[in-house]
Amino acid sequence: MPVDVAATIAGFDALGTRMDVAARGIASTAAHLVQAAAMKAAPVGTPGNSTNAPGDLRRSIDVQGPRALSAHAWEAEVGPTTAYGRQRELGGEILPRSARMLAFTKFGTLYVVPRVYQEPEPYMKPALDESRTVIGSAVTRIVAAAIEET
Repeated sequence: MPVDVAATIAGFDALGTRMDVAARGIASTAAHLVQAAAMKAAPVGTPGNSTNAPGDLRRSIDVQGPRALSAHAWEAEVGPTTAYGRQRELGGEILPRSARMLAFTKFGTLYVVPRVYQEPEPYMKPALDESRTVIGSAVTRIVAAAIEET
C-alpha cells in the first residue's frame, strides 16, 4: 500500500497547529477555572475591620495570559493583585516598614502595636486543588476536539 509522504507530513503539520491552539486553550481554560474557584474561596473582610473594602481581595483575583513559553508550550498566571493577597494566603507576621509601630483602626478602636500575626486563610491552593479534576476533563475534551478536527 503506497503512502503519500507529502500528504502525511502536511497532516502532521496541521495536527501540530491544532495542538498548539489546543494548548493555548487549555492554559486559558485552566486559569479561568482556578480563578473562579479562588474567587469563591477568598476570605471576605468585615466592614470596619480593614482599610480595604470587604471583597477587594476576591475582586482582585485576575488571570494574566496565556502567553507562549516556547513552541507549543503556554502558561497563564492566576492570583490576587492586592498587596496583601499573599499575606492572607500564607499568614505570618506583619511588621512596620518605616515606623517603629503599626497603627491601625479596627471596628473604630485605634491600635498601636509593634507587630501583628495574621493566621493563614488559604484560598489559592485550595482553588487549584479543587479545580484539578475539572481541568483534567477540559484537557481531554480540548485535545480530543483538536485531534478529531478535519
